[in-house]
Amino acid sequence: MSSNNLDFGEYIEFNVKKRFGIIILNRVHRSNAFTIEQLENLKKAVEFCQNNEKIRGLILANNGTSFSTGIDIEAIDGSDHDAIKYLESTAATICKLLYNGKPAICAINGRTMGEGVVFSICCDYRIATKESFFQTPEIFSGIFTGTGCIILFSKIIGIPWTKKLCMFGEKVSSQKALEIGLIDQIVEDKDELMKEALDKARFLFTKNQTVLNAIKLCSNHLLDRTFYDAYELEKQGSAWYEYEDGEQLLKKFRDKFNWNT
Repeated sequence: MSSNNLDFGEYIEFNVKKRFGIIILNRVHRSNAFTIEQLENLKKAVEFCQNNEKIRGLILANNGTSFSTGIDIEAIDGSDHDAIKYLESTAATICKLLYNGKPAICAINGRTMGEGVVFSICCDYRIATKESFFQTPEIFSGIFTGTGCIILFSKIIGIPWTKKLCMFGEKVSSQKALEIGLIDQIVEDKDELMKEALDKARFLFTKNQTVLNAIKLCSNHLLDRTFYDAYELEKQGSAWYEYEDGEQLLKKFRDKFNWNT
């Protein structure tokens, strides 16, 4: 499976290892802050991983000392409401693809702010270097933290910490992020970061892909349903062996958790 001819723009590096797509943010001169064009290219890279049957998951990582500082406000005209809506829609689609799609690992090195935090929390396993930190500073500019951020934060780290991050713009160290469930593991440096991410990918690669994806969907979506409704959906996921085509099951299953953007 060659990725030599793929082009996701000058600020995204892409390759495939362990049958995982490795997406590396590389707009280092702007701390990996996102322009609309880079969001479009990130969306294309994530879609490629989701749609290619030979790829079993993805790793989202970064070059430089910032995972991402969020949206590059210097590259976007805040008075252009159509552009802002398009930006938010594109970012929300990336969130949907990560949250509902194949297993996703996030390898975080350095500052992680705004949309960078949102994309990371949509992944299934988050590893960060010990010097990394996390912040959603939009409140300081009077910006609403959208694209599903508050919903996802509330599900994953709870309402109190969602308020601390989004209402008070609190800066969170790697250690605190580990304590509250914002990340899953801390490593010493970038070399260890990618090693651990690839080790996790290697583990997932060897497992039943239909089962893995069904577990992910149930874990992400059943918490806010009644026990009866949740259990009925869980039983459908556990009946994967009744389908000769695992992709057919997963398509039907994902449709039950449709997330319109």
